[in-house]
Amino acid sequence: MQRRRSQGGWAAVPWWVWGVGTLAGVSGLWQAAEQWPLWTGIVLTTVAVGLGLKPGRLALRRWAGRSALPAGPVRYSLAHLDALEPQEFELAVCSLLRRDGLTAEHVGKAGDKGADVLVVDHSHRRVVVQCKRLRPDRRVGDQDVQRVNGTYRHDHGAHFAVIVTTGGFTAAARSSGPRYGIHLVDRDALERWADLGEPLYGILRVPDECTRRRRWALGRGGTG
Repeated sequence: MQRRRSQGGWAAVPWWVWGVGTLAGVSGLWQAAEQWPLWTGIVLTTVAVGLGLKPGRLALRRWAGRSALPAGPVRYSLAHLDALEPQEFELAVCSLLRRDGLTAEHVGKAGDKGADVLVVDHSHRRVVVQCKRLRPDRRVGDQDVQRVNGTYRHDHGAHFAVIVTTGGFTAAARSSGPRYGIHLVDRDALERWADLGEPLYGILRVPDECTRRRRWALGRGGTG
């Protein structure tokens, strides 16, 4: 049975709310233009120029990316993930990471140097996530693993990397990934994470340093 994805964010706002908000905004802007035409023109020009410059475009892109992410618990079936475009798959992976309680930011674009999502986990480690939306019968090759290995530490300052795919991995990729500190999430692991709701770190058996320290402290206190 296919689970429905919970919807949230700006996508959950009804169309009539957008309509009322747009009319109210246009009305307010019209009144401001009548009362303070000079200042209204200056403000609008400043906003337009700001959005046209690179920092403004980047901020707008980040806002658009955040608005596309659903809020609250999410689950995706493999059929749903298979139907997504590559960037939509990156956003879905980002939302799943946030579901796990991790700080995740979608950064995928041309020239992203192997990072589609940047993560800061509970142990304050920086993690690079590379997303590969492939057909179920396709495999991520060793060349992709080598590419991520060449950038995740040097360019992104990450402690380790994760490659997530809707397909699988070649034998060479499975062999080299762990040697380079790169965790591999294939189709089976993706289903456990996205559809069955298991935490990614549990599936990958990534140790949580904070949990380890708490257990060590409790154990030390118990023996004292």
